Amino acid sequence: MNLKKPKVLKCIPQKLLDCIDDNIFSNYIFQENVENDIRIVDVTFDSCIFNHIDFSNIELDNVDLVDVIFDGCDLSNKTFEMKLINRVVFKNCKMMGTSFIGASLRDVLFDNCMTKYLNFSASSINNLLIKDSDLKEASFLEAKIKNIEFDKVNLYRAEFIKTNLEGVDFSTSDIGGTIFDFQSLKGIIVDGYQSQSIVGMLGVNIKE
Repeated sequence: MNLKKPKVLKCIPQKLLDCIDDNIFSNYIFQENVENDIRIVDVTFDSCIFNHIDFSNIELDNVDLVDVIFDGCDLSNKTFEMKLINRVVFKNCKMMGTSFIGASLRDVLFDNCMTKYLNFSASSINNLLIKDSDLKEASFLEAKIKNIEFDKVNLYRAEFIKTNLEGVDFSTSDIGGTIFDFQSLKGIIVDGYQSQSIVGMLGVNIKE
């Protein structure tokens, strides 16, 4: 998949606390964690790099992401519902329970991330690559997908309901226990071993 890369040239080192009052988050690289609880509201992270930032005590409220790289960050339980996620990379990140419900994702990469319980329900997805990641029990309920690729992804008990997956290749990923409804199964690509699991979902018994 040819993803458009984030435009993050000439980023200046900055501290998160120094940006709170002005609500300016553009062309910065953040590499220092904050000790106290802070709230970031009604802003766009634009052309920024977050390097090993723990967002556990950082509340994100109404934050869009454009041209952003998160490397080694903890974004668990953060909410990006109904937000714009455009040309964003999540690399080596922990994102347990992070929510993208109703979000618009375009040219987004998840690389080697712990993304259990990730929620993409009702999201609009165009060019999303997820590779070498744990997506156990993630939810794709009524997601609108134009182009998505899974490369060596653990999809155990992930659910795809009322989601068009025609042409999506699952052959390199673990779909044991993955939940598909009939609509979502149509046109997916699997290997011979995976096809046995799919047949089982349909209630068909194979005679030895």
